[in-house]
Amino acid sequence: MKAIYILLALTISSCGAQKMSETYTTADFPVSQQAYAQAWNGGAPGSGSGITLYFPTKLTSGKEVVAIYFRNSVNKTVNYTADDRMMMVSRFRTDFNNRQDLIMDLDSKKEAQNEAPNIEKFPFELKDNEAVIALKEINSDSISYVKLLDIQERSQLDMPSMPQ
Repeated sequence: MKAIYILLALTISSCGAQKMSETYTTADFPVSQQAYAQAWNGGAPGSGSGITLYFPTKLTSGKEVVAIYFRNSVNKTVNYTADDRMMMVSRFRTDFNNRQDLIMDLDSKKEAQNEAPNIEKFPFELKDNEAVIALKEINSDSISYVKLLDIQERSQLDMPSMPQ
């Protein structure tokens, strides 16, 4: 049993030790293709909030995006931003302004039906203006990691509230 725990610990710790294949900063790209992040907040209570990460498609040329690691979150979904296909976008949901469906009751058996939070160790040590993109070769199972530094922060988008 100890061997399983040791193997699990080594597996988890090795994720953080993944070597970056390449590292880029915003200066490596033209102004129109520089990476940036933009927080958004829904105006209606419970409508949610998040951060949208924009990054150039040049980072992913000839490869498939497996995951994006940004601000202690992981997202496996990425889309193109527009018809020019020069930028990609990945959206990360945050807990602020999200509706919580919690059971609050004097009876602890009813409260026990609440889901426990999913706490996973984040595999990379990143600053708020850094991201790591995991890429898979099209005809291979090998995964490479690209680190993106100096991601610019744009002003938050506040979505209007619903009409009263």
